[in-house]
Amino acid sequence: MVNNLIKLILITGSTGFIGRNLVKKLVSQKKPVRCLVRPTSHFQPLTNLNVEISYGDITKPATLAKPTKNVDTVIHLAAIIRQEGKATFELVNRLGTKNLITAAKQAGVKRFIYMSNLGAEPNPDYPFLHSKWLAEEEVKGSGLDYTIFRSSIIYGEDDNFTNLLAKIVKQTPIVPIIGSGKTRFQLISIDDVTQCLSLSLTEDKTVNRTIFLGGPEHLSYDQIVDIIIQKLKLKRLKIHIPVIALTPIVWMMERLMSNPLLTSPELAMLNVGNITRLDAVESVFSFTPKRFSEGLPWLPWLTH
Repeated sequence: MVNNLIKLILITGSTGFIGRNLVKKLVSQKKPVRCLVRPTSHFQPLTNLNVEISYGDITKPATLAKPTKNVDTVIHLAAIIRQEGKATFELVNRLGTKNLITAAKQAGVKRFIYMSNLGAEPNPDYPFLHSKWLAEEEVKGSGLDYTIFRSSIIYGEDDNFTNLLAKIVKQTPIVPIIGSGKTRFQLISIDDVTQCLSLSLTEDKTVNRTIFLGGPEHLSYDQIVDIIIQKLKLKRLKIHIPVIALTPIVWMMERLMSNPLLTSPELAMLNVGNITRLDAVESVFSFTPKRFSEGLPWLPWLTH
């Protein structure tokens, strides 16, 4: 059963896209928030917000005792989508989650909310999604009251998905589409995601459940690009590039670039569907997320 008198909420990944938007929402609702940040993190997004900052690192268990002290709810958002050096999916996504759970239990935390992804599964062919599935298993076996959210792609004014596509559309008259363009997604706005996370804090029906998050429509990659082109009021041609043609290029980029535009695991994931039931959110939280075409008011004024 959830505690409607929340003492303190610890949020990991608080400076990331989901985190900084969630923190703002919870602060606006007068909820007590502590943000776990690494000593090297840039936490400008948290400046001037009424939150407590606590330094720690989920990959270093000894640093987690203080951040979890006096906390009754943890919202775990921190994760990596790309492996770099020692920051592997195993270390950050799985073991980081396990470390945080251990510290939370020792501190007497009652509730653990975890943000996962649609497509998380026990299939090592997709390393990122596999690591998220392994982390889910850690959460389920924790003994804590948990909620796991599996989300489709989340978009918003400061995301890395729609904004990148919009920049490509603005800069070139021919828009490259990787693969057939038929892979389907169920984009959901950051406002709707943070609303679900906020509601889960006080709704008993969300406890010990895996909840799927997606917008009210299934859109192909082609359709997503078409909507962005329409919103920008531009005329563009699209050209489809077979995945097999990009494979050697991506392989070469991975070896020659410190931060390649695309990695092999990311290329493989472009063929993985990212959808759930159209009423997934409404069936749990009794509201309907906005359609993708309705959730892009900032896009025509994108300047960077």
